[in-house]
Amino acid sequence: MMRALKTRLRQFRRDEDGTIIAEAVTMFPSLFACVIAMIVFFDAFRNQSINVKANYTIADAISREDGYITNTYINNVWRMHRFLTNSPNLTRLRVSVVSYDLDEDKHTVVWTRSKGGWSGSHNKPLTEIGLTAAQVPAMVDNEFVIVVQTAVDYAPNFSIGLGAFTFENISFTRPRWSPNLCYSDDGSDGAAICPRNST
Repeated sequence: MMRALKTRLRQFRRDEDGTIIAEAVTMFPSLFACVIAMIVFFDAFRNQSINVKANYTIADAISREDGYITNTYINNVWRMHRFLTNSPNLTRLRVSVVSYDLDEDKHTVVWTRSKGGWSGSHNKPLTEIGLTAAQVPAMVDNEFVIVVQTAVDYAPNFSIGLGAFTFENISFTRPRWSPNLCYSDDGSDGAAICPRNST
């Protein structure tokens, strides 16, 4: 009887049946978590890339305008941004024109218009649109640049320790051929706000 029991125990010790199942049960949760994490991070980087491209697209379109930028134009640009990002959340957009005065070494926001909750104003310092002089590229005297700021809220589809956050992008673009990029609420000359005095 004891000999048979010892033989059985020896066979059980050498038996390797079921070890793969045990290893799979041990490793599967970790492997599943890694796959989910890769999906979440890939989706986050994809959304960031889409937001950057949407920002550049808007900046490029505005830089090619030679007429007045109107409130209707800004509304349509905002709608285009929402379409390009395909975000379920409300996106934010701010379009500004910033000029530089070499004598005073000062940047001035000539005009700015916002959609999605951001505020807009004119003849204000850079801080009004959340920028500092160090963020603006080097400019010559009386030059102006178009600043496009966008923000898209993002929430991961799975909880892996990465919380919800906001993608914010800024682009600076020089006008392609317009010597004076003006804003006018209704498109009339009388309501025009321009970087330079003449319209």
